[in-house]
Amino acid sequence: MSGLFALMTFLALGSAGAKPHAGLKTWGRFSKLPYPGDTAFLYATFPRDFIWAVGTAAYQVEGAFEKDGKGHSIWDTFTRGGNRKTTGDVGSDSYHNINADIRAIRQLGVSHYRFSLSWSRIFPNGTRGSYNEIGTNYYRWLIKRLKEIRVQPVVTLYHWDLPQHLQQSLGGWSNPELVEIFKDYADFCFNEFGDDVKYWITIDNPFVVAQHGYGTGVVAPGIKNDPDLPFRVGHNLIK
Repeated sequence: MSGLFALMTFLALGSAGAKPHAGLKTWGRFSKLPYPGDTAFLYATFPRDFIWAVGTAAYQVEGAFEKDGKGHSIWDTFTRGGNRKTTGDVGSDSYHNINADIRAIRQLGVSHYRFSLSWSRIFPNGTRGSYNEIGTNYYRWLIKRLKEIRVQPVVTLYHWDLPQHLQQSLGGWSNPELVEIFKDYADFCFNEFGDDVKYWITIDNPFVVAQHGYGTGVVAPGIKNDPDLPFRVGHNLIK
């Protein structure tokens, strides 16, 4: 659908300098594609166990950034710095719209759904002592609903949204202490959700976390001007 929308947008934008109905020639070419060859290209070449999936990240979609005991993350802080005007405070409000999301996922006909856990929704200050059961129940319910429609959850433990408390008190991923703290968080998630989650992703794109979070500063936590720091951060992420 997005490809069709992009094509329609291109045709609409390009029509300003074209003759009326010139776009019909383009659609005419599509109608002459070999059949059923095009259908075979779209469907028949994929094996039965091919994984069709959609994916999101917690900060992008959940919203409810201060709801039900959730702590702030480095993205909550980062998007409030400088002249930035866009935040994930609401996102697509997925936190309040699980049932609508499930309907959309089912309509897409995918076999897997990749989403990330908000570390600060489960442990508001980043450690087990701050455990938030309401936040954890949100993910329990999401996973339960996915299983009901026979969609496999693919869970990312960390998609760039470190609890702000760990950044402020320890320096985030620049501090080797974070390795054991992350391990404890991961162990909790494996024990809590592991019976229903077969596929796990530990850290999404660690290069971006290290280079652009602690090098160029273009993503949270927005640190820059220390050329050695991304390498130290990368070392801790690899651990």
